[in-house]
Amino acid sequence: MAKPEIKKKKKFTVINVLQIITLLALLAYMQIAVDTGKISKIFIASPTMIIEEAVEIITDHTLLPHLILTLEEVLVGYGLAALVGITVALIWTLFPKLEEYMDVFCSAIMAVPKTAILPLLILWFGIGFKSKVMLVFLFSVFQILYNTVTGARQTEEKYLKVAKVFQANRIQTVFQIMIPSALPSMFNGLKLAAATALTGVIFSEMQSAKGGLGYLLSEAQNLLNSARMFFIIILVTVISVLFVKLIALIEFSVCHKWQNKVK
Repeated sequence: MAKPEIKKKKKFTVINVLQIITLLALLAYMQIAVDTGKISKIFIASPTMIIEEAVEIITDHTLLPHLILTLEEVLVGYGLAALVGITVALIWTLFPKLEEYMDVFCSAIMAVPKTAILPLLILWFGIGFKSKVMLVFLFSVFQILYNTVTGARQTEEKYLKVAKVFQANRIQTVFQIMIPSALPSMFNGLKLAAATALTGVIFSEMQSAKGGLGYLLSEAQNLLNSARMFFIIILVTVISVLFVKLIALIEFSVCHKWQNKVK
């Protein structure tokens, strides 16, 4: 019996040291350039300014309500996209003719620039919560849908032949063979959607909103507050990375559990 593969721990290499040195050098340059007046603080904020601004908007409770609002919009929009995307992918896998009929319409909607239809979303749903959720939904749903369908199509032929030998019906074949085979591709779509979902809501909030991180970013831009802008950009980046890592953790848990069942 083959021994399970053990992942080797990544070693701390010279490249990692050079990356850290480069980052520290960049931060040091930003600090010195702003402190000496070589670069105006309107254009670039020094690291100490960013930290001070972060402490200020956290301690005076400016950040928290906007952060909660943005996270709510992202989670609801992303959750709906995951539910609809995976459900439609299942239906398409069960009924290929339905996919053939719907694909042209979904492809057309997917091709429309999401930022271009934001005015319509605002007209239909207002400038509040609903329009942001719908934009996140449109940013995410097609990546999840098409990645799941592609994964199901790439099921190895030998598994499908075994299903035929055991006289499995279409539903059994889809749910017990094709969908498990599609899991890596489906989670890839979920991770891609997670990375873009926050981008969509931030853009929407910058254009028309009364709250959220995008609203704070737009407000900071109007006030020429570069320290706040840098902090919000860093915060959004960290949240996006953590969101993707969370999906990757769920992927490992689900796929590892399924692989153990197969073994």
